[in-house]
Amino acid sequence: MKKIFSFLPDDICLSAVNIAGTHDSCTAFCTMENMCRCQSLTVKEQLALGIRLFDIRLYKSGSTFYLCHSLADCFSDSEKKTKLTFDAVFEDLSSFLRENPDETLIVSIKQDRGIMNRFFFPSFFEKHIIGKENQWYLKNEIPSLGACRGKMVLMRRCKVFPWWKKGKQCGLDFSHWKDQGSKRREKIYPVFLNKKQKAVVQDRYGLAPLRKWEKCEKPFLDSCVCDNDNIAVHFISTAYRYKNESLEKTAEEMNAFFKACELKKAKGWFLFDFPDEEIMEKFEKKESVL
Repeated sequence: MKKIFSFLPDDICLSAVNIAGTHDSCTAFCTMENMCRCQSLTVKEQLALGIRLFDIRLYKSGSTFYLCHSLADCFSDSEKKTKLTFDAVFEDLSSFLRENPDETLIVSIKQDRGIMNRFFFPSFFEKHIIGKENQWYLKNEIPSLGACRGKMVLMRRCKVFPWWKKGKQCGLDFSHWKDQGSKRREKIYPVFLNKKQKAVVQDRYGLAPLRKWEKCEKPFLDSCVCDNDNIAVHFISTAYRYKNESLEKTAEEMNAFFKACELKKAKGWFLFDFPDEEIMEKFEKKESVL
């Protein structure tokens, strides 16, 4: 199992470390594969590869939270008989941290199906956080590594009612995330976490690979700020598909652009489709921090 954070001091801010993540992390086994399959590895396999940020998309049925990618269902294995639940994913993440208490994981939670309402996250909070608070980092403040070792840093993309949230710690507040799905625009947007701290998110998922890299991601990569008060979030992924091709084809192009760039200092948190060992080499170098 790779160690990503063990060589770093406790006082370094998590936003000042280059972190590899996956977009739609749980789609290795899913329906509508051509349009919705973004990964070939399970969560366990991604952890072994060195992935430390997970993009978790959910819907709720009864009292259970299931993994999905919009209309596509996610399954636990290639037979596609058992739908993948957050309980199973949570156990994989928790088990990893029990065995590797000097590591940390960032877990992005988003409702991706169903009527979007502000009761979704309270239900999730009640089932998967209450009584397990010691397994999560729940403050809406960018943590130092020492504050979140052995824990899952909650990155919340769900909106909640202010009256419900009052007095509760609900994670890094990414709920004001603006959709960037346009096929023509390259502008990226800030997400204000609190009065002092913000993230800037590049998630232009409607653009074709070359345009996304040259007009959007590369300029952002060159100019983004990563320090104690600023997170840069880069989606090295796109929903653009060539005719009769799967997302794996466009991911191959986007990943090739990333592999060719230099990453000598802190540039942020990166989410990939179909990451491989060559990509991960960039995140194992000690100089890849602020």
